[in-house]
Amino acid sequence: MLHGTADLARRLDRAEIDFCALAARADGPGGVASLEVAGGRALCSVAGSPLNKVLGLGLGAAVEDADLDAIEAFYDERGIPVQIELCPLAVPGLATRLTKRGYQLQAFENQLARRLDGGSEPEPNLRVTPVTPDLDEVWLRVVATGFATADGSEAAPPSPDVVDRLQVVMRGFVHPDIERMLVWVDDEPAGGASAFVIDSVLGITGTATLPGFRRRGVQRAALAYALERGVGRAGLAMTTTEPGSISQRNFERFGFQVVYTRAIFVLD
Repeated sequence: MLHGTADLARRLDRAEIDFCALAARADGPGGVASLEVAGGRALCSVAGSPLNKVLGLGLGAAVEDADLDAIEAFYDERGIPVQIELCPLAVPGLATRLTKRGYQLQAFENQLARRLDGGSEPEPNLRVTPVTPDLDEVWLRVVATGFATADGSEAAPPSPDVVDRLQVVMRGFVHPDIERMLVWVDDEPAGGASAFVIDSVLGITGTATLPGFRRRGVQRAALAYALERGVGRAGLAMTTTEPGSISQRNFERFGFQVVYTRAIFVLD
């Protein structure tokens, strides 16, 4: 069992936001803007990007009013709403202070983790391969479409505009420090995922399955592959899911547990 401590939360939140910065090219020309503040990190990309967020705020550090002013100015000058994903182990009283400043509680997300002391058995009859350059566009199409489509094999197809916007963001995942994979069913690309290792933490993200291949073990095959590849490179594995989702149940079958739930505060 893992116990949700402030030290663990700081490590997981930091690994996730540093991965987002990597995918968003925050340290290179043309990359997103980045701000280090009060133990956390803020990223700001184009409007609507899922990378526009603050993680780690108040974990092991005091949060002054001047820090919140700096965060709000950082996003305001770029015309982007502020999104603070607040860990419950942050400094006490921060949620109340955000509410008084006009932030709205918009949603919750679960942070799951497990110790990485061994791999997992692959899903039978499914093939998982690393993504080579000739498959970059295939991977982008599969994960963007799968990610944009709600849970369930009968979910309505997403808008092409939504898929296109997701592909723009996920194109940043085509990076040498991010490992991507495709899951195949009868030689058809059925799903995909990506993984990274930061500070000995294996992060598994972007797991997606095309609607026509759901409930066939595609996501489980990707998880088994990513965990096997992470053995020896990381001591912990983590992911973020929507509470109560099919993805959360699949990760829990692989030994992941919810270590804390973030509250997503937005100031528009």
